[in-house]
Amino acid sequence: MKNARRQQGVSSAAAAGGAGRKRVGQVTVEERDGIRAMFERKSALLELFKSLADGDQMNDAVYEKVVADLGKVTTRFNDWWSAMRTKYQWESAADGHWEIDFEDASVYLFRTGGKGAAGNR
Repeated sequence: MKNARRQQGVSSAAAAGGAGRKRVGQVTVEERDGIRAMFERKSALLELFKSLADGDQMNDAVYEKVVADLGKVTTRFNDWWSAMRTKYQWESAADGHWEIDFEDASVYLFRTGGKGAAGNR
């Protein structure tokens, strides 16, 4: 099952269940495919960033390009979640984050504890 973590993204545990998980909605196949593409791009850029940062022979131009692309995709990624929250009016919590199950496009609210409601990005 292919999933992703939200805000640090969209989660690998979304379909696994567990305490603190609540299904709050679903997106269309097209919306799911859009966030999946952004998630995969963001993950690839993070891996590239790590490998460049760990290397002895860093190419500054490549490093700067990766950092710029990572910033752009992260902004688009976060904007997608904000737009979907507005469109679908998902429940949120100050101590939580949303995750998507890429299998069925369900969106879950994961709470880490504590109380209170607030906009969750």
